[in-house]
Amino acid sequence: MINVSNLLKIGIHDPAQLVYRLEGKFKPDLLFKRYGKLAQKQGFDRLYVILSFDCDSPEDIPAAKIIHSYLKKNGLKGTFAVPGHLLKEGAEVYRSLSDGGADFINHGALPHVEKRGGRYWSTTFYNDMPVGEVIRDIKEGHKIYNSVIGHPPIGFRAPHFGTIQNPLLIKSIYNVLQELKYLYSSSTMPISGFRFGPVQTINGLYEISLSGSYFEPLEILDSWNNIISPYNPIVKNEYAFQFIQTIEHLMKLNVSGVLNYYVDPAHVVSSRSFYEAIDFLIQQEIPTLYYDDAIKLREGS
Repeated sequence: MINVSNLLKIGIHDPAQLVYRLEGKFKPDLLFKRYGKLAQKQGFDRLYVILSFDCDSPEDIPAAKIIHSYLKKNGLKGTFAVPGHLLKEGAEVYRSLSDGGADFINHGALPHVEKRGGRYWSTTFYNDMPVGEVIRDIKEGHKIYNSVIGHPPIGFRAPHFGTIQNPLLIKSIYNVLQELKYLYSSSTMPISGFRFGPVQTINGLYEISLSGSYFEPLEILDSWNNIISPYNPIVKNEYAFQFIQTIEHLMKLNVSGVLNYYVDPAHVVSSRSFYEAIDFLIQQEIPTLYYDDAIKLREGS
């Protein structure tokens, strides 16, 4: 059901977003075709997928090891975003993944979840923190990454980035990433990709937006929104359906671009649905990318 009141508020503050939301609801083909044209202008001549994994809980440590092994066996690329405190806890595993070809990005240092009442609850929202604390968290995450992985990161993802709305905070985040000589961030919602293409330039950095499904183009297709329940956080069969149907639709439309999807390893490691989705990528011979691969494609190198 459409919330007319919310749409009116969006239309007043951001008329373009209202158009995208209406198209996403009623004419997704039109929305994705326009996106495909932007992608072609940026040098993307086919459809690609980026697979990233947000490792926000201790359970993600062994799960990440299993998933990386599966990806590597099948010639697929995966990027891992791990908060610094867990990067230290799982240092041996994550260092071995990096040595085995996995990519990593800075995901801050503080915990992103805490367990209460038999389930995980989200914590560390940058929008609720003083800017100074946000900057310290990014820099501390950078320091821990360098220590554990053995080289400095070039990419960043903010925790719970969908909640970051404050323009001054966003500018401060990009400023500290520039100071640390980062190449890219992947911390924006799907609408940014529809507006500006798969790989954007913001404040001297590349920004690669996350992606939605064909059915909900402006909402991120992730594992958390497709788990059975917070008390049984295993991804449902619906995930594979949305993943596969999105790619099938875009292939029929001949849409070029980059689908940037992330999941939490613990949510998917024992899920048939996840492996069904990844097997479909393999069958369709759709290339997977690291984030810097996407940037190189845009730059023609």
